[in-house]
Amino acid sequence: MKKKFIRTFIISLILFAAVFFGANKVLDVMEMTSKVEFLGSDLAEGNVIEQTVDNELLFLVLGLDSDDFSGATTEQNRTDTMILAKVNFEKGTVDLLSIPRDSRVLVNGRYDKINHAHHYGGLKLAMKTTRDFLGLDIDYYVRVNFFSVKDIVDALGGVEVDVPVRVDIAEDNVHLNPGLQVLNGKQALQFARFRAGYPEGDLGRVKSQQILVKALLKELTKPKNIAKVPQLLDVIKKTVNTNIPFSKIAKLALKAKNLSTDRFNAKIVPGEAQMIDNISYYIPDRIALNKILKETYGDYIIKGGAAEKNNGFNGNNQNRNNQNNQNNNRN
Repeated sequence: MKKKFIRTFIISLILFAAVFFGANKVLDVMEMTSKVEFLGSDLAEGNVIEQTVDNELLFLVLGLDSDDFSGATTEQNRTDTMILAKVNFEKGTVDLLSIPRDSRVLVNGRYDKINHAHHYGGLKLAMKTTRDFLGLDIDYYVRVNFFSVKDIVDALGGVEVDVPVRVDIAEDNVHLNPGLQVLNGKQALQFARFRAGYPEGDLGRVKSQQILVKALLKELTKPKNIAKVPQLLDVIKKTVNTNIPFSKIAKLALKAKNLSTDRFNAKIVPGEAQMIDNISYYIPDRIALNKILKETYGDYIIKGGAAEKNNGFNGNNQNRNNQNNQNNNRN
């Protein structure tokens, strides 16, 4: 099986763990332990970070097919997972929008898979491509690597997951029956990257990621895990970089009292799989996507951007042909 490790959004949720354990207690623990330094940078020249919605945080999670953030090669890796996350600390809601990695979008003026953007132009191009595709003013990012899943789950002592299908990955000796069970780090990682058993293929895997994220969030809400915060923070230092200021996270966490898995909403960019020039793509349904964006992310819509237009394809061949013609004209 071709190795395609899943990276998950859950690392970023650890930053909000203070909400569940009692923010002051967690901040005290963090102050007593080794300082957590998050590596970050501005998204692009001329872009000023000015997220102004009160009590809310919007950020893009990029999971890389790399286990090393220390060198320049990080900027050359593809993103295996892309999730837009919006956390409202006043209402206690978490909204996730997963972007299938094979989504066919404009990347540097040419149609390509969205997960290639980071490979071509690093963080700046990945963020620009996503902003342009969604038509949203996304300023913050969280980059994680695949070790985050295994290490976080092991640090928590396992996570209870309702596995929807039989999972068999012989090369890693992971065999899971459907049903509710406690997974260790290795099993959780393989569950999150498994897709062979799903009729919908990669979409099934995206749903598995969302199941795992929700299960991990539920685990983080348990008071018994307060003692594990230092270990979790050590994992963050090794597997995450972000440009979200910790001061902003701490300030918002202190305001939040209501974050709950009951108010956890996960969606996938609507669309369908399609072969174009013998390459498998995921074709986003622009009209359905814009409906989601307006309903959930309306405060971040860029005036005149893609979210205000219905000029993308909507699963019909005519619009795909129009895109191919645009692509050919650029060659």
